[in-house]
Amino acid sequence: MEKSLSVNHARAGGGTIFEILHRDGMGRVGKLSTSHGDVTTPTLMPVIDPSDMVLPPQELRTDFGVELVITNAYLALRRFGQEAIERGIHGTLDYDGPIMTDSGGYQILRYGAIEVGPEEIVRYQDAIAPDIATILDIPTGIGASRERALETVRTTLERAKQAIGFRSNPKVAWCGPVQGGIFSDLVAEYAREIGRLDYQLHAIGSPVELLENYRYAEIVDLVMTAKQHLPLERLVHLFGAGHPMILALAVAMGCDLFDSAAYVLYARGGRYMTSSKTLRLDELACLPCECKICTEHSLDEIKKARPDERVKLLAKHNLHVTFGELRRIRQAIVEGRLWEYVEMKCRAHPRLLNALRRLARYRDYIERFDPVSKPSAFCYLGPESADRPEVVRYAKRLAERYRPPHLPTLALVPTFERERPKLEKPGQTHIVRLIPPFGVVPEELEDVYPLGQFQVPQELDERQIQSTVAALSNYLQKFAGYYERILLFDDPVHWGTTLVEACGQVGEKLEVIPLSSLASGEVV
Repeated sequence: MEKSLSVNHARAGGGTIFEILHRDGMGRVGKLSTSHGDVTTPTLMPVIDPSDMVLPPQELRTDFGVELVITNAYLALRRFGQEAIERGIHGTLDYDGPIMTDSGGYQILRYGAIEVGPEEIVRYQDAIAPDIATILDIPTGIGASRERALETVRTTLERAKQAIGFRSNPKVAWCGPVQGGIFSDLVAEYAREIGRLDYQLHAIGSPVELLENYRYAEIVDLVMTAKQHLPLERLVHLFGAGHPMILALAVAMGCDLFDSAAYVLYARGGRYMTSSKTLRLDELACLPCECKICTEHSLDEIKKARPDERVKLLAKHNLHVTFGELRRIRQAIVEGRLWEYVEMKCRAHPRLLNALRRLARYRDYIERFDPVSKPSAFCYLGPESADRPEVVRYAKRLAERYRPPHLPTLALVPTFERERPKLEKPGQTHIVRLIPPFGVVPEELEDVYPLGQFQVPQELDERQIQSTVAALSNYLQKFAGYYERILLFDDPVHWGTTLVEACGQVGEKLEVIPLSSLASGEVV
């Protein structure tokens, strides 16, 4: 099933809120339209504490290109009360760009309860008029029993239904969080239910504790379960995810928005973010970064700065690193190489690599939304590349749609170059190349993407060999009867005995010829 490149979703009050501009896998670059301007996604919303702003929102916008921030409506209610209603949340924060508000769910997760009800906080958000507001959900968390998880799901769904009747400001888009935690069946059921309601975007709840404990494979299950049951055209926000090391994987699963206070919290703890890890200042021998902070200050200057100044410098660096990573992710999507980028990023930590391998369980679903052609070549970077959407799609279509021509001779050529063997009767021979990880590649399909645009290491790994041999065996099982003679140009240096063994099923039809005969120009 091929999807349109551009999808619009309307706000209840009229107008479009989200347009998809580019796709790669489930990752997408889009435009979120709000009352205070457009936002390019995927993006991070820096968390703004309304009572303790280390970096003012306007500075975030001018110095870092931040297009959307998030603040807590519950904290705003406690700190500003009626004043925020009179001035609006934009006036209160002295910020004229798009703002999203959370409603206190994180405080419930941490402290068990807050001193405000679900109707009050919905009406308060309507009154302070953020661009995007969130209902008061009950986070499941990862330590909840199934009974408690079911309770959080039911309560949150009931609140989501009731909130629709409390809303009165047509300029505010509303976010309906998805709960259920590590109970995938509850996540699936609730995502389906809330997806039927009038919400413009959805936030996937309860990932923070999983992220803090490096349980990235479970994040994959949580996000992919929700994505499979939410409306495809709606924005998806992954609560609390903001470290650069997880962003590429999350975007590849279809997440559009992220929020995090880590840039400040880490700075207060003297921690320095990189795109793949976090380091303490005393672990650094130099500043391994090209951002403005790291080029204009030395490590020694940052260490010796006043505590409040050091926090600001580190917070700014952490934001530069995070938004730099997001720009790289967007560029990778536009170029059609997001999956390559994710593979490279996930090799930064064994738990991330484990998460990438967990994502392979969803490869058939992801393939449905991946563009059928891309502007960049397919690059094989390791065994995980064999699970990419392009490989999955090719295998499916070859099995479902392909029939070989009726020619008497089949020539199997395990070469990456378009070398043709010198044949006594070339017009009577069907040439099929063996190219891992795609497997069997008939010559008439060689110009179809990605078969005409690939870079694959010729020193083969086990996954390349296994996938190709399996494809060859399936091909011969289905189509060996089409041919009277089967020529295998064998390359035991790279393939060992695997190709000969796979061809054993054709019996006396098989003739094994050294691959080196191609270079010698021997006629066969």
